[in-house]
Parts: sequence; structure tokens; C-alpha cells
Amino acid sequence: MKKFMYAAVTLFIVGVVFGTIFGIVEFTERATKVGYAAFVPPPVIVDTELARDEQWDNTLSAIGTIEAVSGVDITTEVGGLVHEIYFTSGQEVEAGAVLLQLDDRVEQANLKSYKAQLRLAQINYDRDKKLLRSNAISRTNFDKVEATLRDVQAQVERTEAIIAQKRIRAPFAGRLGIRQVNVGEFVNSGDDIVTLQAVDALLINFRVPEQYFPRLYVGQSLRFTVQAFGGRVFNAELSSINAKVDDKTRNILVQGSFNNPERELLPGMFANVDVVLDQQQPVVTVSQTAISYSLYGDSVFVVSEQALNIEPPNTKVKLLGLEVDLKELSGDAHFPEIPERGLVVSRRYIKVGQHQGGRVAIVEGIASGERVVTAGQLKLNNGTRVALNNAADNASSNAFNNSVEQ
Repeated sequence: MKKFMYAAVTLFIVGVVFGTIFGIVEFTERATKVGYAAFVPPPVIVDTELARDEQWDNTLSAIGTIEAVSGVDITTEVGGLVHEIYFTSGQEVEAGAVLLQLDDRVEQANLKSYKAQLRLAQINYDRDKKLLRSNAISRTNFDKVEATLRDVQAQVERTEAIIAQKRIRAPFAGRLGIRQVNVGEFVNSGDDIVTLQAVDALLINFRVPEQYFPRLYVGQSLRFTVQAFGGRVFNAELSSINAKVDDKTRNILVQGSFNNPERELLPGMFANVDVVLDQQQPVVTVSQTAISYSLYGDSVFVVSEQALNIEPPNTKVKLLGLEVDLKELSGDAHFPEIPERGLVVSRRYIKVGQHQGGRVAIVEGIASGERVVTAGQLKLNNGTRVALNNAADNASSNAFNNSVEQ
């Protein structure tokens, strides 16, 4: 009897222990499943802005190159040894200033010889001219003397021209570039010596499609930017339109002009040009970073407040035949309140227009005042909950929400 009682008690204790263990395991599994069901992903942090109304000029964009009104790479017409250099790199020079002297000692010696011959030929010519009047010499002999005079005069002029060619001068006033030769160096005809550019007034050359030709006219406003000055806008004026269309590209060459008093811009710079076709047109604009470009079309994520269709999980389960509320056992911290409303995004396809200063005109798809995402789009899909990144966005979001509720 005692053995039977001992066995029964032992079995009872074992059953209670195993029952408790299995109960704990089942409770843990049920609590985990309900916890997962109650989990609500946190909102994605994004930067946003409001689409706004602006007044933009209707422009035509093109790519151009800046050139000098007067610019040349100075070379020499004749070869020779560099004897003297009278300039430094980057120097400002006046028109006619002597830049370089080639060795002309041989030509100077030849010039002295020819001038001596010229004096003798002139004396012979004057004397024979008097003798011809008195018929002391024949006309044939006088013609030979006159021809000799003219030949020696030509030799003098030719030698003087060669000497002048070996003295290189600035053809106009401007700024010199970097010197390409040294004293004692032999230069050949056509070798570059230095570049000379008049940079007080510059030109900008660019090409536009032929269909825009009727909308171009001399005096038309131009705006352009260069990479050296970031987003700074420079103004120019259309000064010339080419007389023909390129039959290969069907583009027409256009030239603008502008003053450069501060000499900030240099010939050869790359420029993004906007030709102003129509002035002050109303447009809706957003930041360029708000737009996602793809093969399927351009799109933005629009932020709006919506009711969130999130069903609260059932936290009541049966455990060992008893109904237990896991929320009460675990505490509210493990089961946060499910929000009823919140900010969500939706992808909207748009049609874009012009670009100006980091902003894009929206032709179709966005209305002024709508809030769009400008950073963080990679984490977003239709219906994703979002939170605004900074206090300014939160303040504008509250005003946006209040306007929605009203």
C-alpha cells in the first residue's frame, strides 16, 4: 500500500512538473505569435517640401563655348633664333607692344648693303636723267639705270619687311597667356609663342535645333552658367544668327555677346545656356532631388495623412483550458497602441518641364501646396508610413495636418 501511494505521488509530481514545462513553452509560443502580430513597423524618416508656385521664363537650353571677341595664338611668319623676350606670362599689353625679337643681324647687315647700293643707284639715275634731256645717252641705257634703282629699292623694302617680321608685336590690347618659348631657342614659322586674348568682352557660341529659328532674334536675352562659378547666372544678349543650318545636324549656330569687366570668365569655358523665349510664365516647381527618373516614367512620392488599416491583434488565448490575456500579463510596453491615422506616401507619375537652379517645373501631376519627399525615397513604396525629418518639417506637417482635418 505504501509503495502504491509512493508511486502515485511520484507520478503526480512528475505530471505537474511536465505540465508546467509544456505550459510555459506553449505560453511562450503563443505570446511570441501574438507579439509578432502586434508589431507595427516604425515610420521611415524622410525630408520633404511643399510644391510651390513660381514665375519662370520659358527658355530653350543649349550647350555653348565662350570665346573672345579678339583672341589669337601669336606665332612668327619666319623662323629664327629668339634673341629677346619683352613680356611675362599673364601680362596685360597694349596694341603694338613689342613681345619678342628674333635674331636679325644678318638682315640688318644686308639692309646696310642695299641702302648703300640704293644711294649709288639714285645718283646714277639722277645723273643719267639730266644726260637724257640733252640726248647725251640713249634711252636704253637710261632704262637700265632706272630698273637698277627700282630693283635696289625693292631689295631694301624686302629686307625691312623681314626685319619687321622678326620683331613680334601684339596685334591688339589684351591679356597674354603662358610663354611657350625661351631666349636662345630656335622657332620655326608657325610655332606658337603665346596666346593673346581680349577678355573685356566675350562671345558665347552654341547651337539650337532648326525648329526654334523663327523664335530667335538679335537682342534676345540669354542666361548661362559655367562650372567654375556653380549656380551663378550670367546674362548675355543674342548678337548673331548664322546664315545657314548645318545640313548634318540640322542645328543652327547662334552667337551671344556679353561684357566681362571683372574678367572672371575666360575663353574656352564650357557653358550651359538658356535662351529666353517667353518671359514670366506661372509654373509649379519642386526640388530636383524629389524626382525619381526611370524607364517607366518620372515620379515623386506625395505625403498625405490617411487612416491606417491596421487591425489590432487578438491577445486573448486559451492556455491549459483557461482564457489568458497576454496584453495584461506582458504589459502595454510590449503591445503599443495601434495608430489610427498617420502620414503615408503614394507614388505619383509626373511630367517635368524646365530645370532652373536646382528646381524643376512640373507640367502635370502635382499641384501647388502638395508635400513631396526630397530625400529617403529608396526605402519607400506605396502606402509606406513616414515621419518628417526635422522640426521645420514637423511644424509644416502639423499645419498641413490641421488643414486636412479642417
